[in-house]
Amino acid sequence: MTQRLIDSSNHTQLTARRHQRPYRVVLVHPSAGVNWSGGSEIFAIELARSLNADFEVELLAGAPCSPFYYPAGGIPRTKARQILNYLSIASVMRRFSPHPDIVIEHLTSFLPCAMRLLQHPADLIFPCNDYGGLAMAAFVRALIGTPIVYTEHTGLLNQGRSLARNLLFQPDHLVVFSETMADFARTLQPSQATSIILNGVDTNRFTPEGEKMALGLNKPLVLCVASLNRNGHKRVELAMQAVACLPQVSFLICGDGPDRAYFQSLGEKLLGSDRFAIKTFPAEQMPKVYRSANAFTLPSINEPCALSYLEAMASGLPVVATDDEMRRYVVADGGILCDVTDIDSYAAAIAKVLSGNWQQKARRIGSRFSWDAVALRYRDVILKTILQSKKS
Repeated sequence: MTQRLIDSSNHTQLTARRHQRPYRVVLVHPSAGVNWSGGSEIFAIELARSLNADFEVELLAGAPCSPFYYPAGGIPRTKARQILNYLSIASVMRRFSPHPDIVIEHLTSFLPCAMRLLQHPADLIFPCNDYGGLAMAAFVRALIGTPIVYTEHTGLLNQGRSLARNLLFQPDHLVVFSETMADFARTLQPSQATSIILNGVDTNRFTPEGEKMALGLNKPLVLCVASLNRNGHKRVELAMQAVACLPQVSFLICGDGPDRAYFQSLGEKLLGSDRFAIKTFPAEQMPKVYRSANAFTLPSINEPCALSYLEAMASGLPVVATDDEMRRYVVADGGILCDVTDIDSYAAAIAKVLSGNWQQKARRIGSRFSWDAVALRYRDVILKTILQSKKS
């Protein structure tokens, strides 16, 4: 069943509930507050903030990042990566898993998060860190019956392997970003309760107007926000090659990852240190970062609903990205979609957005995905899932 509309009866029940103890919703992401370039981490922080008006919210995170923060415990993936590199065993560990840092995060945070949820039970668990959080939530549900809502952030990457794997944990309600994802889930689990809800952006924070910051690179400046993994799906190398074709244009990557040194070396080779940099910023500074750039690009293979596209457009930046069905809907006429594997065409698209005035158009498109509207959809799904769980 695919849910699209807000159920007004749920709103009535929620209003009545406010006279009692509010339902307790616990979101989980042990990397939130530590990794500021990950979409799922920012999603967890923003969703916690947006749900606070209707629920008692707690966010089990890796570091203080929200008024609702509680330590998740364990070793966040960023710190696990540092440990693996220090011990010089990262390459060995990748023989067993392509992302050993994430495996370490999942394993070490499992018991601390489970104990917190068993000692201080929630009315609903919302894991945001993929299969590790789902496994932990399923363990708690098996013991005390707490229902689970889960959003699949990876889309149908690698023929939908992540979604297929995560469906094995049988979340009480699954949220996906497209009808194609919903159809795929139904073919595997016909009875899976599913909703289509796109990502949201805080249009009050991400605006064209406001303070900017010096980023240390000459304008025009193209921005990319992505995790730095050579074996990932972001394909940041393509963006670097395209910008390198435009001699007067600088390129800034906001992100981190296991292959940061590789991308640093490649960027300096293609663009030079005066036109290229990799930096990381905490979430509260990202609106200033977007405002300080002239365009945004992310040439990933599959991007179900990249938060960075929404943040960029809400900030008035045109987007240059891969031409596919999902991005035609998300980006629409807020930028240019092209064959990013054709470097000449990709470079021409970047040059075109830099030569025009896209601010109002990009802002209008980005505003379609305001968290104010998205949070209402999540509120309804969460309340419905809690009520159904209590009935059963």
